[in-house]
Amino acid sequence: MQDNTKRLIDGMLMIALFTILLTVSIFIPLVGGLTALFIPLPIILFRLRYDRNASLLILGISIILSLVVGGVLLASFALICGVIGFVIGDTVSLKKTKLYTFMATGLTLLLGLVLAYVGAVLIFGVNVIDKMVNQLQQTQDFISTTLVEFGELPESFQTQMDEIIAFYELAIPSFIILVSFCLALLIVVLNLFVVKRFGFDPPKFPLFRNMKLPLILLWCYLVVMLLPLFSTPEPGSTMELSIVNASVILRFLFFIQGISFLHYYLNEVKSKKWLVVISTIVAILLSQLTVLLGVLDVGMNIRAWIGRKKSK
Repeated sequence: MQDNTKRLIDGMLMIALFTILLTVSIFIPLVGGLTALFIPLPIILFRLRYDRNASLLILGISIILSLVVGGVLLASFALICGVIGFVIGDTVSLKKTKLYTFMATGLTLLLGLVLAYVGAVLIFGVNVIDKMVNQLQQTQDFISTTLVEFGELPESFQTQMDEIIAFYELAIPSFIILVSFCLALLIVVLNLFVVKRFGFDPPKFPLFRNMKLPLILLWCYLVVMLLPLFSTPEPGSTMELSIVNASVILRFLFFIQGISFLHYYLNEVKSKKWLVVISTIVAILLSQLTVLLGVLDVGMNIRAWIGRKKSK
């Protein structure tokens, strides 16, 4: 009886905390940007203390309450955040690695965003992607008008802007994927940091400097880069869409790999922390060289050479 009473009280507290965080995130813009990252926390904590069925019940009640309080918009947001919280809590409770938790959270968030987009189009008739493209076109028109007024509009400006807009329109799927996983990483890191303060023992990520992408990704990157040389895709075709999005995602991965190698090298030579920070900033600014460094790190195993040189 005491266990059931404690579970009921904890459930009510977690539902109240979940609803408060959700409401603040939606209706208070400045503070809401921060609290939104911690909306899954109550569900995580409850799942770590109790079983799946009880956690799903609390999640369901939280979503229904958010529907009553704020309607469909708030309930949709609650559903995505609540499921993310359940996934994180469930994977940690099952003693999965932090990388597994991150990947599961990223896929859950990505699926939630896709379903939210489809729902917005079918139910409300709102196409977020079209609005983003229209905003880019409006920005282009504003820049063109401003340059014309000063008499400094380059002849190729319009063509270049059209190509940029076409590229971003094609690359929207890859941007959504990258944003989903970057946001998932932030959510996992912040919430598990708080979870640790509650006495739990969440898993840890492997050291970032030891990150190593599989070699197969290098071959995929080479194929994506070389494919347009042998077969020019038609504008707007599925082939062009695939090449653009694959190249964006792979370049981002090798960019991260390049920064990881930089951290590995600086750690091997016992560099100061301030130098690591400055080097990371420079690597971000020189992203093209950082991508190349990531490609070389994966393809040529430079770390082994550094290790041999250090041992001599």
